[in-house]
Amino acid sequence: MSVVATLNKNPVRRNTAQVGLFLIAMLLVPVVFGTGYYLNMMIFIAILALPALGLSLLSGLAGQLAISHGAFFAIGAYGSAILSARAGLSPVLSTLLAQILVAVIAAGIGAVVLRLRSHYLAIATLSFAIIVELVIEEWRGMTGGMQGMLGIPPMGLFGYEASSDVQFYYVYWPITALMLLFALNLASSRIGRALRAIREGEPIVSSLGIHTAGYKTGIYVVSSVFAGIGGALYAHFVGFVTPATGSIMFAIEIIMVLALGGFDRLWGALIGVALITLLNEYALGFADYKKIILGVTLIAVMLVFPRGLLPGLIDLARHRRIARAA
Repeated sequence: MSVVATLNKNPVRRNTAQVGLFLIAMLLVPVVFGTGYYLNMMIFIAILALPALGLSLLSGLAGQLAISHGAFFAIGAYGSAILSARAGLSPVLSTLLAQILVAVIAAGIGAVVLRLRSHYLAIATLSFAIIVELVIEEWRGMTGGMQGMLGIPPMGLFGYEASSDVQFYYVYWPITALMLLFALNLASSRIGRALRAIREGEPIVSSLGIHTAGYKTGIYVVSSVFAGIGGALYAHFVGFVTPATGSIMFAIEIIMVLALGGFDRLWGALIGVALITLLNEYALGFADYKKIILGVTLIAVMLVFPRGLLPGLIDLARHRRIARAA
């Protein structure tokens, strides 16, 4: 049996091989292309890929569209920032403890709002995101309010702290790769198959005796922790956080990422993050019109390619190739 056939038969090995090759390629980027300005952008891509992967698991795999990932990104960022800057804990420990907070909040919120479906779920999670943003702005004694928090220590352990973009790059991209591998293996597992079944027909799945509420709450918690980890990594990279860190606009950008890369494609989430990061970088001159541009683009993509721009273009090219062959 060939190596390719063996990998196709065992999705865990296939995913491990793919992510391993991807990580090797990413770790070679600074060696091949140097350590200039674009390395900083690549670090942001590694950070923002985490909430995008989390939302892809929730919306693409389980069919539950939520607009709360910006809020959990902010909770992860502020939680880790407060624990490290104010309580004096190490950034690694504060990051882990912040994810416990994210998981507890997500479990409580998910148990309530995931009873809703479609746009009702989106509205409910949007309301939660607005509440989180207001709490951050008003709890000035802890969060700094509109001024934000400064002096957040960089990621480090045992006295070692990352002090350059290269060091952050070699810490953050392995973390993102591990989270990507976890997401791919989850999607390939029995749990992933159950979540796809819930996406396609929840009433039918429930009639078979499967506890759909438990599956949906579980994937909501996992998805939110992805966003929380991204928020913590962001806080310890930039060294400060503000209410804009997890704003509604940020949540919309994550949805836009999936609209470009494909809602049900985990690898596509990485491509979407890279595209959005580049667009934001080269569209600074149109900052006043950013919301309008993103909104119109999102509507256009959803109308023409409901599954996302990248999958839609791939399907279109496949159909044209079949038509020519016929």
